[in-house]
Amino acid sequence: MWTVAHKKCWTADRLARKGLRHPAACPLCDQADETIDHLLISCVFSRQVWFAVLHDLGLQSLAPQAGERIFEDWWASTSNRVSGQVQKGVNSIIILGSWSLWNHRNRCVFDGISPNSSSVIRIIKEEMQQWSFAGARGVSHLLALAAPATLEASGLVFRVMTIFFFL
Repeated sequence: MWTVAHKKCWTADRLARKGLRHPAACPLCDQADETIDHLLISCVFSRQVWFAVLHDLGLQSLAPQAGERIFEDWWASTSNRVSGQVQKGVNSIIILGSWSLWNHRNRCVFDGISPNSSSVIRIIKEEMQQWSFAGARGVSHLLALAAPATLEASGLVFRVMTIFFFL
């Protein structure tokens, strides 16, 4: 995240400034010049990923909007819109999501894979579960809010159905 904040990621705009070979357009959407801000929040591919991940947590209103252009501004405003464990969880998910988008971008550039938002979303969800199991309390809190009846016992996860009785 330090390299993102200091614009030190080797995206096409930085490679071009150094006179190095670079993709002609964003490898994820092929619609705009690639910058780190574009890649993480203004790319239609990335916005789709953010919306899907945050939607599953009931936080879709925090997803980047089409007019947002600067990653740090979006992250700061998003973090300020929530508090407590939700804020900690959102900050962790932003870090995890950013890392996952960057890794997927690199696989597209260096391994020649096609962009696949479903794959990125699945990876982020799997990583969120792993982070939760590893003790990331904010992520655990968000997952519990999304599925409030999830319990862990003897290494197995049981989903308890809440039954509402209507009179």
